[in-house]
Amino acid sequence: MYLLLLINLLFAPANSLQDSVLFRSAETPFFQGAVSMTTDGKGKIYVLDAVNNEIIKIDDRLNILGRVGRKGWDNGEFDAPTYIDGSSGLDIYVSDGKNYRLQRFDLNLSYISAIYTNTETYPPALQYQTPVASVFVNPYLYLIDGDNNRIVVYPQSGAPFQSFGGFQSAEIPLIKPSKIIKDGYNSLYILDRKKNSIFKFDNFGNFIRSVESDEIISISIFNNTLYILTPDFVYAYDVKSNAFTAKLFLAEKINKNQITDFLVYSPSKFYILERLKLSEFKLK
Repeated sequence: MYLLLLINLLFAPANSLQDSVLFRSAETPFFQGAVSMTTDGKGKIYVLDAVNNEIIKIDDRLNILGRVGRKGWDNGEFDAPTYIDGSSGLDIYVSDGKNYRLQRFDLNLSYISAIYTNTETYPPALQYQTPVASVFVNPYLYLIDGDNNRIVVYPQSGAPFQSFGGFQSAEIPLIKPSKIIKDGYNSLYILDRKKNSIFKFDNFGNFIRSVESDEIISISIFNNTLYILTPDFVYAYDVKSNAFTAKLFLAEKINKNQITDFLVYSPSKFYILERLKLSEFKLK
């Protein structure tokens, strides 16, 4: 709560700057039920459509470069997937929870492999049905376990060996984690929608701090700045100095009930994903 009070102190109306306004610059209606998006760090964006059960690869001008997937249970098929992650820069991971797995693709959207989270040879305490989201911090994968509201850690190949953030956590139990991202220092940021909070952990699972707000829609990281999307503003938080550095105003009202994800492509270009469209915003 201390950090929430700090936001209000730093960003009084008198400190607002005209050039800190985000204007909608483009949009595209490619989707039926878009739920998540990511970038590969090479300029390409990947959107996950849970209704069409497919990945759509696009460029920063919102041109479609490729698409793959359909409803099913075979390799490269999905059943209402929830999250897409390109944080490794080399692969795309898709949380396919109804099929009890995390699927891995290359950047050309060719299937590589899958992790089945309920594999019977895994330690019983680390088996679960529903992976919700993932992030890669070399050499480990961190998955949100939707059944137990915790983070489970995997090597790139092999059995999981650790979990943290669950109800037995002595420091900070998660209630409804929905998104997990990383900074350049290998720290993890977990959005808990039920708590309207972002929880920061180190890559060993040790709790560091939390950021709270009245209503957090989504989060993204670019160049070690954590961006926090709320109904009226985007807050920029420097992860090294642990200080808020900017408050970006949205030039138009956004429909918070339709927004499913948020991506910072560069310090001046932002994307907001809704179920039926992707909108580009630029800083002016």
